[in-house]
Amino acid sequence: MTTVLEHGQMPSEEQVWRLLDVMDVGLLITDAARRIIYVNATFTRESGYTLDEVRGHTCAVLQGPETDPADIEAMRQALDQGLGFSRVVLNYRKDGHPIRYRVRVQPLYEAGVLRYFVGVQEDYTETYAALERLGRWAHVDSLTGLGNRRAFDQALNQALVDGKALQLVLLDLNDFKQVNDERGHQAGDRLLVEVAQALSGVVGGEGSVYRLGGDEFAALLPPDAAPVVERLRGALAALEPAAVCAAVGVAWAPDEARTAPALFRLADSRMYQQKVGTRS
Repeated sequence: MTTVLEHGQMPSEEQVWRLLDVMDVGLLITDAARRIIYVNATFTRESGYTLDEVRGHTCAVLQGPETDPADIEAMRQALDQGLGFSRVVLNYRKDGHPIRYRVRVQPLYEAGVLRYFVGVQEDYTETYAALERLGRWAHVDSLTGLGNRRAFDQALNQALVDGKALQLVLLDLNDFKQVNDERGHQAGDRLLVEVAQALSGVVGGEGSVYRLGGDEFAALLPPDAAPVVERLRGALAALEPAAVCAAVGVAWAPDEARTAPALFRLADSRMYQQKVGTRS
């Protein structure tokens, strides 16, 4: 028989556990030593683990090969200090299936003594995947599918911070405005896609290719990568319906420049000189 609480009446301990069990978020309680003493029905439904299977274990039982060590360390440090935390963590179901959780943990003290950690976990898998897609879209050129200027800036800066040697290749199409004016913007877009494919084909797995905007492209390559300028010109000349010409500028780091702005300026000036020379 269901017990009805009178106004102002506190629920019994048994009623509290029943209330926790019907909550639609996963609940997990450990003792001060972080050994699991309670999980609710939602936790079992989402993780596949029953209380009998995890009782006495730490939450490490939920972790797996792809759980980020940085997440594990951050959680460990918070718990060591008796502090709460909120974090998105990759855990694993009992069947081995990975699942993202937003985990919120709070310590519970009695008379100033740490007694329990109370954890709430919510399935964050779909939200995490959506955020990842948004993040990728923010770094991808929507027309060509190449990395965009933001992705290029991040990749170049990170490579230089890491002390990597590289060559920067800048490419700018000649007379692209004329293509738009004479054949229409759809033809211009198709040409940009073809150029992106040609550039990606030439660079291959040696480096990464980006569309910086308009008709300007870039590639980051190892310093000893096979020369790409002539191969690029050959690939562009083979495009239909008409050969495409481009100015190309190359600069090397750290031999010629050690910062992203200096390296870019050098490659850009060489590209511009070539473009002016082509027009002469």
